[in-house]
Amino acid sequence: MTKNKQDLLLLPISFKKVSFGIMTLCVLLVVLTISEILPIDKYLVKIISKTGILVSLLLLALTKNKIEDELTSRIRLKAFASSFIFGVGYVIVEPFVHLLFHDNFLSDKGVTELLITMFLFYFLTFYSMLKKR
Repeated sequence: MTKNKQDLLLLPISFKKVSFGIMTLCVLLVVLTISEILPIDKYLVKIISKTGILVSLLLLALTKNKIEDELTSRIRLKAFASSFIFGVGYVIVEPFVHLLFHDNFLSDKGVTELLITMFLFYFLTFYSMLKKR
């Protein structure tokens, strides 16, 4: 008989603390720069904070929950799939929204903002599906 394999290889639960620590540092960097306590170039802070938040959301998405069973794994995969479909739909619909509102409604977003939006959509669907379980 063969050994059962897990669907996803996830990080240990202790990485949630690392993820929240990175996110806290990024927010703290932005706050200290806006309040002019740290004299750092705002463009550099923008890049560092976007990248840090993206990495922390990725770590958070790939970290196990306290209770990780087959149903949770299945819910996680469904949430990843729905997040991907949301991102593709967003990229397809966005140019039409720009045409309708003459570029005044939404500003042009980059890849980092799209990925952060997709992660937020993932967390929204994942935790709502876990709650319904």
